[in-house]
Amino acid sequence: MQRYFDVYTRDELGIGFKDLMALGRRDPTNANEPFSMAYLAVRGSGAVNGVSRLHGAVSRSLFASLFPRWPHREVPIGHVTNGIHVDTWGSTASETVWTKYGGCQRWQGETEKLEAALRQVPDEELWSMRQAARRALVARTRKRYVRQSAMWGAGAEEMAQARQVLNAEALTLGFARRFATYKRPTLLLQDPERMVRMLGNFRQPVQLIVAGKAHPADQAGQAMIRRWIEFSRRPDVAGRVVFLSDYDMLLTEQLVGGVDVWINTPLRPWEPAGPAA
Repeated sequence: MQRYFDVYTRDELGIGFKDLMALGRRDPTNANEPFSMAYLAVRGSGAVNGVSRLHGAVSRSLFASLFPRWPHREVPIGHVTNGIHVDTWGSTASETVWTKYGGCQRWQGETEKLEAALRQVPDEELWSMRQAARRALVARTRKRYVRQSAMWGAGAEEMAQARQVLNAEALTLGFARRFATYKRPTLLLQDPERMVRMLGNFRQPVQLIVAGKAHPADQAGQAMIRRWIEFSRRPDVAGRVVFLSDYDMLLTEQLVGGVDVWINTPLRPWEPAGPAA
């Protein structure tokens, strides 16, 4: 860092390199303490916030040492409630309905007025929208799964099965994110036989689409991916559980727009903005 930052800190920031390093340490006087970008960010920001109420509380605990003698509740770290960019994550079917009843600029006005407008959508139209979004997701998933199966060297019989996975009329659950232990992507497999019974209930059909990737150095994350792939290949859940590789933003958009229930199972309080927060 000194090689690349020495001249910059002196000429552009007007401070010494040691002063910069001190800003990134819990104890500024301890030259042996590792440099932390988080400490530097807190000290260099006019305001600091978490992305949920719990995240704010956890952050006040994490950085309380930077504010000695402050009461814990008064550590100057607040929180905001994370939102989403609806145009990115909504399905084509939902976009049509929301525009019909709320207008093109619906998300830029007051939410109270928007709520009143969207409450006018008939139940039948809402259900039709949900069905259309799920059917589109199932069709896209089949195409992607066929390509994936071909890449994995599937035979003719497996390719035929890949074209028929999932039921466009069944309750569809979705789980897609980076596979890290604190996100607990295999929590649904804690009792695999119970999961099999749920997926095998043909009177109330349920199916599951799982997607994700792990860091190349994260052996635990890769092991969890293998566990899902192995489970999806069980004959008693064949066609009702699909694991999709090559997880990316496009796949996530399709899943969020198409599934009936989005699953998030993080370990408290490690996930800043998930339901656990």
